[in-house]
Amino acid sequence: MNVSWRAPAAALVICLFQQAASAAEIRILSIPGIKAALEQIKASFERESGHQLAIYYEIFTRQKKELEAGDFELAIFPKSQIAELATQGRIVTASTFDIARTSIGVAVRKGAPKPDISSEEAFKRTLLAAKSITYTKETLTGVHVTRLLDRFGIAEQVKDKVVLQPRGNMSTPAVADGTAEIAIVQVSDIVAHPGVDLVGPLPPSIQNYVVQVAAVGSNAKNAAAAGDLVKYLTSPAAVAVFKAAGLETGS
Repeated sequence: MNVSWRAPAAALVICLFQQAASAAEIRILSIPGIKAALEQIKASFERESGHQLAIYYEIFTRQKKELEAGDFELAIFPKSQIAELATQGRIVTASTFDIARTSIGVAVRKGAPKPDISSEEAFKRTLLAAKSITYTKETLTGVHVTRLLDRFGIAEQVKDKVVLQPRGNMSTPAVADGTAEIAIVQVSDIVAHPGVDLVGPLPPSIQNYVVQVAAVGSNAKNAAAAGDLVKYLTSPAAVAVFKAAGLETGS
Protein backbone atom coordinates (compact mmCIF):
# COMPACT_ATOMS: atom_id res chain seq x y z
CA MET A 1 0.00 0.00 0.00
CA ASN A 2 1.18 3.51 -0.73
CA VAL A 3 1.74 5.08 2.67
CA SER A 4 2.67 8.57 1.48
CA TRP A 5 -0.50 9.93 3.08
CA ARG A 6 0.70 8.97 6.51
CA ALA A 7 2.09 11.85 8.59
CA PRO A 8 5.56 11.35 10.11
CA ALA A 9 4.59 13.53 13.07
CA ALA A 10 3.79 10.79 15.58
CA ALA A 11 7.39 10.65 16.82
CA LEU A 12 7.39 14.42 17.19
CA VAL A 13 4.16 14.30 19.17
CA ILE A 14 5.66 11.75 21.53
CA CYS A 15 8.61 14.07 22.10
CA LEU A 16 6.24 16.90 22.95
CA PHE A 17 4.76 14.96 25.84
CA GLN A 18 7.72 13.25 27.48
CA GLN A 19 6.57 14.09 30.99
CA ALA A 20 4.55 11.24 32.47
CA ALA A 21 0.90 12.00 33.01
CA SER A 22 -1.02 11.08 36.14
CA ALA A 23 -4.49 9.61 35.73
CA ALA A 24 -6.68 12.14 33.94
CA GLU A 25 -9.79 12.52 31.81
CA ILE A 26 -9.07 13.02 28.13
CA ARG A 27 -11.89 14.80 26.34
CA ILE A 28 -12.05 13.83 22.65
CA LEU A 29 -14.17 15.32 19.88
CA SER A 30 -14.37 12.85 16.99
CA ILE A 31 -16.18 12.02 13.78
CA PRO A 32 -18.61 9.09 14.09
CA GLY A 33 -16.91 7.12 11.31
CA ILE A 34 -14.22 5.70 13.58
CA LYS A 35 -16.45 5.07 16.59
CA ALA A 36 -16.30 1.27 16.41
CA ALA A 37 -12.50 1.29 16.49
CA LEU A 38 -12.16 4.00 19.13
CA GLU A 39 -14.58 2.29 21.50
CA GLN A 40 -12.43 -0.85 21.42
CA ILE A 41 -9.25 1.15 21.89
CA LYS A 42 -10.89 3.14 24.69
CA ALA A 43 -11.42 0.04 26.81
CA SER A 44 -7.87 -1.24 26.48
CA PHE A 45 -6.24 2.19 26.83
CA GLU A 46 -8.18 3.01 30.01
CA ARG A 47 -7.26 -0.35 31.49
CA GLU A 48 -3.56 0.01 30.70
CA SER A 49 -3.04 3.73 31.35
CA GLY A 50 -5.46 4.59 34.13
CA HIS A 51 -6.69 7.58 32.12
CA GLN A 52 -10.37 7.95 31.26
CA LEU A 53 -11.61 8.86 27.77
CA ALA A 54 -14.70 11.02 27.30
CA ILE A 55 -15.43 10.76 23.57
CA TYR A 56 -18.08 12.82 21.80
CA TYR A 57 -18.97 11.59 18.31
CA GLU A 58 -20.48 13.99 15.78
CA ILE A 59 -19.65 15.42 12.38
CA PHE A 60 -17.38 18.49 12.26
CA THR A 61 -20.10 21.03 11.49
CA ARG A 62 -22.06 19.94 14.57
CA GLN A 63 -19.08 20.23 16.92
CA LYS A 64 -18.12 23.77 15.96
CA LYS A 65 -19.27 25.25 19.28
CA GLU A 66 -17.18 22.83 21.33
CA LEU A 67 -14.18 23.21 19.04
CA GLU A 68 -14.33 26.99 19.18
CA ALA A 69 -14.54 26.86 22.98
CA GLY A 70 -11.32 24.83 23.02
CA ASP A 71 -12.69 22.44 25.60
CA PHE A 72 -10.96 19.29 24.38
CA GLU A 73 -7.70 17.41 24.64
CA LEU A 74 -7.84 15.71 21.25
CA ALA A 75 -9.76 16.41 18.03
CA ILE A 76 -10.15 13.69 15.39
CA PHE A 77 -11.47 14.87 12.04
CA PRO A 78 -10.57 14.81 8.32
CA LYS A 79 -7.28 16.45 7.37
CA SER A 80 -8.87 19.52 5.77
CA GLN A 81 -10.92 20.23 8.88
CA ILE A 82 -7.93 19.80 11.19
CA ALA A 83 -6.08 22.25 8.93
CA GLU A 84 -8.93 24.72 9.49
CA LEU A 85 -8.52 24.33 13.25
CA ALA A 86 -4.78 24.89 12.90
CA THR A 87 -5.38 28.13 11.00
CA GLN A 88 -7.64 29.26 13.84
CA GLY A 89 -5.00 28.37 16.43
CA ARG A 90 -7.26 25.83 18.13
CA ILE A 91 -4.85 22.89 17.91
CA VAL A 92 -1.12 22.38 18.40
CA THR A 93 0.01 22.18 14.78
CA ALA A 94 3.08 20.08 15.58
CA SER A 95 0.88 17.51 17.33
CA THR A 96 -1.17 16.45 14.29
CA PHE A 97 -0.86 12.86 13.11
CA ASP A 98 -2.73 10.66 10.67
CA ILE A 99 -4.71 7.85 12.30
CA ALA A 100 -6.19 6.08 9.29
CA ARG A 101 -7.67 6.53 5.87
CA THR A 102 -11.35 5.93 5.20
CA SER A 103 -12.98 5.07 1.89
CA ILE A 104 -16.56 5.34 0.64
CA GLY A 105 -18.67 2.24 0.11
CA VAL A 106 -22.22 1.13 -0.54
CA ALA A 107 -24.41 -0.69 2.00
CA VAL A 108 -27.62 -2.70 1.64
CA ARG A 109 -29.83 -4.29 4.26
CA LYS A 110 -28.48 -7.54 5.73
CA GLY A 111 -29.17 -10.39 3.32
CA ALA A 112 -30.49 -8.18 0.50
CA PRO A 113 -29.22 -8.68 -3.07
CA LYS A 114 -26.04 -6.73 -3.75
CA PRO A 115 -26.24 -4.37 -6.74
CA ASP A 116 -23.45 -3.94 -9.26
CA ILE A 117 -21.08 -1.08 -8.43
CA SER A 118 -18.05 -2.50 -10.19
CA SER A 119 -17.63 0.50 -12.53
CA GLU A 120 -18.79 4.09 -12.85
CA GLU A 121 -21.51 3.09 -15.29
CA ALA A 122 -22.63 0.19 -13.13
CA PHE A 123 -22.79 2.43 -10.07
CA LYS A 124 -24.78 5.02 -12.03
CA ARG A 125 -27.26 2.35 -13.15
CA THR A 126 -27.59 1.15 -9.55
CA LEU A 127 -28.42 4.65 -8.37
CA LEU A 128 -31.04 5.06 -11.07
CA ALA A 129 -32.60 1.69 -10.26
CA ALA A 130 -32.59 2.10 -6.47
CA LYS A 131 -35.89 2.83 -4.74
CA SER A 132 -34.16 5.09 -2.23
CA ILE A 133 -30.65 6.35 -1.50
CA THR A 134 -29.34 7.79 1.76
CA TYR A 135 -26.24 9.69 2.83
CA THR A 136 -25.26 12.60 5.08
CA LYS A 137 -24.98 15.74 3.00
CA GLU A 138 -22.89 17.80 5.44
CA THR A 139 -19.96 15.37 5.63
CA LEU A 140 -17.04 15.27 3.19
CA THR A 141 -18.44 11.97 1.93
CA GLY A 142 -21.81 13.58 1.37
CA VAL A 143 -20.27 16.49 -0.52
CA HIS A 144 -18.49 14.00 -2.77
CA VAL A 145 -21.69 12.01 -3.41
CA THR A 146 -23.60 15.18 -4.31
CA ARG A 147 -20.88 16.09 -6.79
CA LEU A 148 -20.99 12.60 -8.27
CA LEU A 149 -24.72 12.87 -8.89
CA ASP A 150 -24.11 16.14 -10.73
CA ARG A 151 -21.18 14.65 -12.64
CA PHE A 152 -23.31 11.68 -13.72
CA GLY A 153 -26.05 14.07 -14.79
CA ILE A 154 -28.67 12.27 -12.69
CA ALA A 155 -29.19 14.66 -9.78
CA GLU A 156 -32.67 15.64 -10.98
CA GLN A 157 -33.63 12.05 -11.75
CA VAL A 158 -32.83 10.76 -8.27
CA LYS A 159 -33.63 13.79 -6.11
CA ASP A 160 -37.06 12.50 -5.06
CA LYS A 161 -35.62 9.25 -3.74
CA VAL A 162 -32.63 10.69 -1.91
CA VAL A 163 -33.03 10.59 1.88
CA LEU A 164 -30.54 13.03 3.37
CA GLN A 165 -29.42 12.40 6.95
CA PRO A 166 -28.92 15.41 9.23
CA ARG A 167 -26.01 13.99 11.19
CA GLY A 168 -23.36 11.29 11.20
CA ASN A 169 -23.91 7.59 11.88
CA MET A 170 -27.52 7.61 10.64
CA SER A 171 -27.24 6.30 7.07
CA THR A 172 -26.51 2.66 7.85
CA PRO A 173 -29.29 2.43 10.47
CA ALA A 174 -31.69 3.84 7.86
CA VAL A 175 -30.82 0.96 5.54
CA ALA A 176 -30.95 -1.60 8.35
CA ASP A 177 -34.50 -0.60 9.29
CA GLY A 178 -35.72 -0.38 5.69
CA THR A 179 -36.05 3.41 5.52
CA ALA A 180 -33.68 3.43 2.55
CA GLU A 181 -32.55 0.77 0.10
CA ILE A 182 -28.89 1.72 -0.19
CA ALA A 183 -26.51 3.93 1.75
CA ILE A 184 -23.40 5.61 0.42
CA VAL A 185 -21.15 6.06 3.41
CA GLN A 186 -17.68 5.37 4.77
CA VAL A 187 -16.78 1.69 4.73
CA SER A 188 -15.95 1.84 8.44
CA ASP A 189 -19.57 2.83 9.16
CA ILE A 190 -20.82 -0.14 7.18
CA VAL A 191 -18.48 -2.67 8.78
CA ALA A 192 -19.54 -1.47 12.23
CA HIS A 193 -23.28 -2.01 11.71
CA PRO A 194 -24.54 -5.61 11.99
CA GLY A 195 -27.82 -4.83 10.20
CA VAL A 196 -26.24 -4.08 6.83
CA ASP A 197 -23.95 -5.73 4.29
CA LEU A 198 -21.05 -4.08 2.53
CA VAL A 199 -21.60 -4.21 -1.24
CA GLY A 200 -18.09 -2.90 -1.73
CA PRO A 201 -16.06 0.30 -2.03
CA LEU A 202 -16.76 2.74 -4.86
CA PRO A 203 -14.71 2.13 -8.02
CA PRO A 204 -11.22 3.69 -7.88
CA SER A 205 -12.07 6.31 -10.52
CA ILE A 206 -14.76 7.83 -8.29
CA GLN A 207 -13.42 6.90 -4.86
CA ASN A 208 -12.71 9.67 -2.36
CA TYR A 209 -10.33 8.74 0.43
CA VAL A 210 -10.40 10.85 3.57
CA VAL A 211 -7.47 10.85 5.96
CA GLN A 212 -8.61 11.10 9.57
CA VAL A 213 -6.22 13.18 11.64
CA ALA A 214 -5.87 13.66 15.38
CA ALA A 215 -4.52 16.81 16.99
CA VAL A 216 -4.01 17.99 20.55
CA GLY A 217 -6.01 21.07 21.52
CA SER A 218 -4.17 24.32 22.14
CA ASN A 219 -5.98 24.70 25.46
CA ALA A 220 -5.76 21.05 26.51
CA LYS A 221 -5.91 20.75 30.28
CA ASN A 222 -4.34 17.30 30.23
CA ALA A 223 -1.82 17.54 27.40
CA ALA A 224 0.50 14.92 28.89
CA ALA A 225 -2.36 12.41 29.08
CA ALA A 226 -3.26 13.25 25.50
CA GLY A 227 0.35 12.45 24.65
CA ASP A 228 -0.06 9.01 26.22
CA LEU A 229 -3.09 8.45 24.00
CA VAL A 230 -1.17 9.59 20.92
CA LYS A 231 1.47 6.96 21.59
CA TYR A 232 -1.18 4.31 22.08
CA LEU A 233 -3.02 5.19 18.85
CA THR A 234 0.18 4.55 16.91
CA SER A 235 0.85 1.20 18.59
CA PRO A 236 0.54 -2.15 16.76
CA ALA A 237 -2.42 -3.08 18.95
CA ALA A 238 -4.35 0.05 17.94
CA VAL A 239 -3.43 -0.31 14.27
CA ALA A 240 -4.84 -3.86 14.29
CA VAL A 241 -8.13 -2.54 15.69
CA PHE A 242 -8.36 0.16 13.03
CA LYS A 243 -7.79 -2.36 10.26
CA ALA A 244 -10.41 -4.74 11.63
CA ALA A 245 -12.88 -1.86 11.69
CA GLY A 246 -12.53 -1.24 7.95
CA LEU A 247 -9.99 1.58 8.19
CA GLU A 248 -6.75 1.68 6.22
CA THR A 249 -3.49 2.39 7.99
CA GLY A 250 0.05 2.87 6.81
CA SER A 251 1.35 -0.04 8.88
